[in-house]
Amino acid sequence: MDVVLAFDFGGTKVAAALADYQGQLLVQDQVESLKSGGMEFLKTVISCGQGLLARVDGANLVSIGIGMCGAVTGDHVELAPNLYGMEKLNLCAIMTDAFHVPAHMENDVKAAALAELHRGELKGTDYGLYVNFGTGVSVGLTCGDHVMRGHNGASGEIAYLMQNRNDKSAYQSGHASFEEFASGSGIARRASDHFGKPLSTKMVFELARNDEDYRAFIDEAASEIGYQIANLAIIWNPQKIVMGGGMTASFSMIQEAIEERLNQCVPYPPKLVLSHFQQNAGLYGAAELALIATGAKD
Repeated sequence: MDVVLAFDFGGTKVAAALADYQGQLLVQDQVESLKSGGMEFLKTVISCGQGLLARVDGANLVSIGIGMCGAVTGDHVELAPNLYGMEKLNLCAIMTDAFHVPAHMENDVKAAALAELHRGELKGTDYGLYVNFGTGVSVGLTCGDHVMRGHNGASGEIAYLMQNRNDKSAYQSGHASFEEFASGSGIARRASDHFGKPLSTKMVFELARNDEDYRAFIDEAASEIGYQIANLAIIWNPQKIVMGGGMTASFSMIQEAIEERLNQCVPYPPKLVLSHFQQNAGLYGAAELALIATGAKD
C-alpha cells in the first residue's frame, strides 16, 4: 500500500503519522522537542517515522510532508526560535537521505490551512482565514484554492503583531508581542508570574472555570485575541474564520470574546468555526503537502 509520511514540527513536540492516498491517518506518534535541538533531535524524529513505517504491513513510502513552525523558504526555515538549531539545517535533504523519497516542507499553519481548504471548513470559500493558537500563534490566509505565502514566506506571522502603537516588545527587540501575551506558552508564563506558582495553559483554563481571578485573566487574553482577529478580518474580509491548535480545547472560553469583537468592529463579520481537524490540523496539512507532491491531490 502506498503511503505518505507526515511530520508536524511544533514548539513543544513533533507529531508524526502515516497517511493513505485518501488522506486518512493510519498510525500516529509524537516526539517531545529537545533543548539540544539540531541533528541530534532530528535523529529522534527520523527514528519515530521509521517506527511508524514498521507498524503498517506492506507500507510503501512515496513522499514526505513537513509542516514547520517559522517562515519556510525552500528547504530551510527562519523565525523558529522554539526549535533550536533547526534554522541551520537543510531539513528536506536530511529527510530524503533518511527515507529515500522526496520531502516537501511548508510552514505548519499554512499547511493546516491547505488541509482546511481542500478537505475541511474552508472548502468552497473564496477568502478564508485559518487561525492557529497553540504554543505559538499564526494564521493562514486563503484566496480561492491558494494559501498566501508572502514575499519571504512569512505572511500570517502574527506572533509579531503589536498590541498598541507604544508597544516596544517588537521584533527587533527580540520579542513577539502578541505571542508572548496570548499564545498557549504566553498565557502559561504570564499566569505563572501573576499567580506566583508554576501553571500550564491547561491548568489556567481549568481553574478559570470556577475561579473569578483566573477567569478574569483568561478574559483579558481572550479580549486581546478578539481584537487582533477582528483587525485581521477587516484587512482580509474572509468568508469564514477557522480556529485550530491546542488552545481550541478550551474554545468555548474564548469564543464569545472573539465573536463580540467581530460583530462590533468588522463591516462584514465572517462566520467563526472550529477546525475540521481540530488539534491535528497541522498533521493533516503535512500529509496534504506530501499527497499533492505525489499527484494524488490536484
